[in-house]
Amino acid sequence: MTNLNLQVNHRKQKGRSYRKQLARREMIPGVVYGKAVGSIPVEVELRPLKKILSQGANALIDLTIKGFKGEEDKQYKVLIKDIQYGAIKHDLISVDLHQIALDSAIQAAVPINFVGAVSDGIVQNILRELQVSCLPTDIPREINVNIEGLTVGDTIAVRDIEVPGNLQLVDELDATVVTVVAQRTEEQPDVEVEAGEGEPGTAGDETPV
Repeated sequence: MTNLNLQVNHRKQKGRSYRKQLARREMIPGVVYGKAVGSIPVEVELRPLKKILSQGANALIDLTIKGFKGEEDKQYKVLIKDIQYGAIKHDLISVDLHQIALDSAIQAAVPINFVGAVSDGIVQNILRELQVSCLPTDIPREINVNIEGLTVGDTIAVRDIEVPGNLQLVDELDATVVTVVAQRTEEQPDVEVEAGEGEPGTAGDETPV
């Protein structure tokens, strides 16, 4: 697993005007929480945070909190637990960081990487990620699911996915991960045939007087 560093400042304020001040400094508010820390409000720089996000959702972070109640810098192992985005610009507006212990199992969402191509039909991905339980250092960046050769009617459920022994799948075993459905055929539009002149029994016929 990727291990990265992040330095944040203890946050002493809140409110809309304060968020605007942070935005001008290219920072966002955040919270660090866990058994050992309780809940600590922090200020997070956007640039290093985006760099960490580019490494994957479950990167293990060595976090340093500066300026915490006048004490020395605090250091913790954390994972990014939740990120909030703005409704209009979809920019990062806040982040939650979960303090962890390396010797205690945690639950994490791991993206699914679908490998291969079906032989017939259309793939419908029902799940995009799987919930796993494991030690923080064992969280994979992704879980491969092989769909090579599947055909219409084939389905892969959670119980069908093989994972290493150090991982435990938390999702319901009967939950569908991916299925293959028939390709929808387009209905042929009705074609109106106009009868040519002189054909009997058509609306366009003219009876000579």
